[in-house]
Amino acid sequence: MIYLILDYNSNNLPLMKSVGVIYILFLFANILCYANPKPNLDDKFEFNNVLVDSIFESQQQLIEKSKNVIEQYDVLIKNGIPLDTKDHKRLAESYAHLGDPQKATLYLEYYIKESFDTNILYSDVFKKIDYYSSFQILEKTYLPKINSWILLFIFSGVIGIFISIIINLRKKGDSLANLLIGLFVLFHSFFILHLSLYLTNYVYHVPHSFWATITFSFLYGPLLYFYFKRIAQGYTFKRKDVLHFVPTLLLLIYFIPTYFLPAEAKLNKIFNIDSSYINTLYAILFFKAISLITYSFFIYKIYTKRVKTNTKVDKQVYLWQRNIAYLNIVYALTYSVYAFIIASNVVFDRSKSVMVYSQVFVLALIVLYVAYTAYVQPRVFSKKYLFNELPIKYQKSGLTEGYSFELKEQLIKLLKEEKVFKDNSISLNSLSDRMGVTRHNLSQVINEHFALNFFNLINKYRIQEAQEILRNDLNQNLNIIDVAYDVGFNNKVTFNKAFKEATNLTPTQYIKSLRAATLRVNFK
Repeated sequence: MIYLILDYNSNNLPLMKSVGVIYILFLFANILCYANPKPNLDDKFEFNNVLVDSIFESQQQLIEKSKNVIEQYDVLIKNGIPLDTKDHKRLAESYAHLGDPQKATLYLEYYIKESFDTNILYSDVFKKIDYYSSFQILEKTYLPKINSWILLFIFSGVIGIFISIIINLRKKGDSLANLLIGLFVLFHSFFILHLSLYLTNYVYHVPHSFWATITFSFLYGPLLYFYFKRIAQGYTFKRKDVLHFVPTLLLLIYFIPTYFLPAEAKLNKIFNIDSSYINTLYAILFFKAISLITYSFFIYKIYTKRVKTNTKVDKQVYLWQRNIAYLNIVYALTYSVYAFIIASNVVFDRSKSVMVYSQVFVLALIVLYVAYTAYVQPRVFSKKYLFNELPIKYQKSGLTEGYSFELKEQLIKLLKEEKVFKDNSISLNSLSDRMGVTRHNLSQVINEHFALNFFNLINKYRIQEAQEILRNDLNQNLNIIDVAYDVGFNNKVTFNKAFKEATNLTPTQYIKSLRAATLRVNFK
C-alpha cells in the first residue's frame, strides 16, 4: 500500500493519490479513537442516574419550599393578617406546584382581580394544573378568544358604521329620515362592537370601553319610531317629542362620572363586579326591554296603518318597512328573553352565551339588512318613493288621482291588446294624441304607475313580445332580426341591447336556453 502511494512514476497516479488520502484518513480516525475511548455503558448509566437524581432533588426542594410558604401564610391567615397581591400570587404558585388546582385557581383569581394581570395564566408554573376544569374556567373568563360568530358581529358593526355615513350622504333622500335611520344603525353598530369586546374578553385590555354604550339603551326605540312616523306621515318634530329622549339624557348624566374615571379605576370595576354594578345592570335591562317592546308596538301600528290607507306605496318601500318592523319586533322579544335570563341569575354570567349571541345576531341581521338595502335598493331612501312625491314638473299638472288611474288602464289596454309598441315610429306625442291627453299628462301617468320613462316602458313590452315569439317558434325558423322588426325595433343592435338589459341574456343565448329546456323535457 505504501509502495503504491509513493510510486509517483506510475501511470495510475491520480488513483493512487486518492487511495493514499483515504488510507491517511483511516489512520487519523484510529488515532482519535485511541485518544477518546468509547465510554463504558455502566458509566453512562451512572451519569443518567446522577442527572435524574438532581432533577428529582430540585422538584423535591420546590415542593418542600411550597409547603413552607403555605404553612407560613396559614399562620398569617389564622391571625387575621390580610394578604396582598404578591401574597396571593405566591400562594397560587405554591398550590400549583403541589398539584392542588382548586386552591391554586382560588388565589390566582384573587391575584388577577387585584393586579389586572391576565397574562399570568400563560405562565409555565400552572402547566401542571391547566387541564383541570377550575383552571380552564379562569382561562375562558380572562384570556382572549374569538370564533366565527364574533367575526360576523365585528364585520356587521364595521359595515354598519360605514353604511350610517353613506345613507346620510344621499342627496335625493329625506335628510331627517336618513339621519334617524343612520343614527339607529350607528348606535346599534357601536353596541355590537362593544358586546364583541366582552365576548372576546378584550374588554380587560380596553378599560375605557366600560359602560361605553349603555347610554344608548333607550335611544333605539325612539329613533326607529320617529323614522317610521317621518316616512309614513311626513312627520316633523314638535317640542313635546323631546320627552322621548329624556331617559337617554338622564342615563348620560348618571354615567358621566364613570366615563371620567381613570383607566385603573375602570379596570377595578370590570374585574371586580359589585352589587351596585349588578343592580344598575338589572334596572337597565328591565327598562330597555320595556322600551323596545313599547316602541315596537307603536312602529307596527304606524306600518299597518300606512299599508291600509295608502295603496300607492312602492313595492320595494313596502317590503323595506315591513322587514324592518318585523326584525325590530324579533329583536325586542329576543332581548326581553335575554334580559329575563340574565336577571334571573344572582351574578352576571357570560357563560349564558346562547341568549347573548342570539340578541347580538338579530342586531347584526338588522344592520346587515339596512346595508344590503342601501346598496341593492337605494330607492327606498329616496323622497320620491318614500313619500310618493311627484317630480316638480308634475306637481301642478292638475291630473286628479281618479283620472290618472283611468289613463293607466287605457294605456295598459293599448299595450296589451292593441300592441301599439309594434309601431316602430311610435312616440310620446303620437301615443298621447291617440289617447286624447297631453304629452305632459301621459308622461306623468307612466312615471307614477310604472316607475319608467316612455321608451323604457315601450321596450319592456317589446322584449316581452319577443320572448313570447321565440318560445312559440318550435321549429326555430325565425331569424333574430325578423323578430326584432316584428316587435317594433329598427335594428338588431338596439334589439340586442334592450334584450340583454331585460333578461341578462342575448337573444342567441336565450334561444339556446330554450333549446336546452326542450331537450331536457324530451329526454324525460
